[in-house]
Amino acid sequence: MLLVVLLAGALLSTGCASERTGDTGLTFEGDEGSQPSGDLGDEIDEPIAPGTGLDGNDAPTSEEVVQAALTDVDAYWSRTYEDLYGTPYQPISGGFWPYGPSSEQPPCGSPPPAYEDIAGNAFYCPSADLVAWDDVNLVPGLYDQFGGFTLGIVFAHEFGHAIQERSGTDGPTIMRELQADCFAGAWTGDVAAGNSEYFDVGVSDLDKAVAGFLELRDGVGVDAGNPAAHGTGFDRIGAFAEGYEQGAERCAEYPDEFAAGEYVVVEVPFTRQDDFDRGGNLPLDQLWDILDEDLDDFWTKRFEQLGETWTPIAGIVPVDPAVDEVECGGDTYRGEELEGASFYCTDSDTIYIDEAGLLPALVEVGDYAVATEIARQYAFAAQARLGDLDNTLASNLQADCLAGVYARSGFAGDRGDGQQLSLSPGDLDEAVIGFLHNSDASQAVDDGDSSVGTAFQRFNAYRAGFLEGPDACNAPGDG
Repeated sequence: MLLVVLLAGALLSTGCASERTGDTGLTFEGDEGSQPSGDLGDEIDEPIAPGTGLDGNDAPTSEEVVQAALTDVDAYWSRTYEDLYGTPYQPISGGFWPYGPSSEQPPCGSPPPAYEDIAGNAFYCPSADLVAWDDVNLVPGLYDQFGGFTLGIVFAHEFGHAIQERSGTDGPTIMRELQADCFAGAWTGDVAAGNSEYFDVGVSDLDKAVAGFLELRDGVGVDAGNPAAHGTGFDRIGAFAEGYEQGAERCAEYPDEFAAGEYVVVEVPFTRQDDFDRGGNLPLDQLWDILDEDLDDFWTKRFEQLGETWTPIAGIVPVDPAVDEVECGGDTYRGEELEGASFYCTDSDTIYIDEAGLLPALVEVGDYAVATEIARQYAFAAQARLGDLDNTLASNLQADCLAGVYARSGFAGDRGDGQQLSLSPGDLDEAVIGFLHNSDASQAVDDGDSSVGTAFQRFNAYRAGFLEGPDACNAPGDG
């Protein structure tokens, strides 16, 4: 049997968030100012559906999307807050303040901040109880790059900080930021449940949310204890996913879990100078020399736990689609069929990977994007050895989950002398970026399909394996 993973789109270009006053580190070009607004403004009559504007004909403007988001998130908390915290919801009293380089700046602090101090940001100001955003050098660019629903998530996050102020929630910066991400996920789940007048959410919106959080993640090597820390992409997407799947009740538990040391945060600083000098990345030839040994050691120990014996795979073979052919299952694969592909062939017990397109693209992301893709193919080999390989969405997501279990062992360093690799800062984000590189964008993903899965689905499976271990994967041999 042949399992092929084909590229579904271009590689996401990512950058590191800079130190900031608010909650974003992106800067976009723009040249017009704007004026503050003290309230939610005029009533919005029509839903914002994909591809339609508020007039039902054209795509909505970014200003219309912001207006709808503020209205909708406020309505969500009007329905939710009292049940969650036991007191009536108090709407934001200081208003909503768009700003730009030529406008009056939001009245947050005395004196108010200069534009250059808050350029390219969106933030909640507790002293004035207002939400402010740069509608020149932030919002239009986010809208163009990620679409309207990601804008809604930005404002749901800022409302989350207002909820923390109302509920008296306090704690380390990273806890408050991840809880606000979780609240944004809870609002998104509410939209998905059909409770929004203005938005609906689809698979592509969730994948864009994954991409957006990766753009807004902390730089590699930031310590979770840093007062400016907001979280890795892995942490932030995970918090968002918990809110989406479990609701605001789950988010409200964060402060107690942080205080008790029960909430897992993977943001860690560099501990070795050589690792820092390399940006946390091994050269490909060095990684290639030890990756198969490390994966064989991992699966040898995992099979021992299952009462089975692991036999090393025959090999990992890079292929050039321009000149190479691969024989597998009585078929010959060549040219376009090999472009952007990685797969495990049961007949030859070999992993093949496109060395001209896919491998360089993953190397550009980072060494752990490469390691995760190969780990995923090893998981298919494990499924085949145990008779569980069936090329469905479920088996593909199980392979992602098992790749997360492999990452868990690299994080814990718990395999003894046979372990060759350990996680460096930024590695888990590299894995997630890789998911955006070769995931399905289609909404037609169900257990009967042989699809790879969307980036959001793949992230959830991977994170479950990382946090919970093999039991979360319904692992091969477990029934």
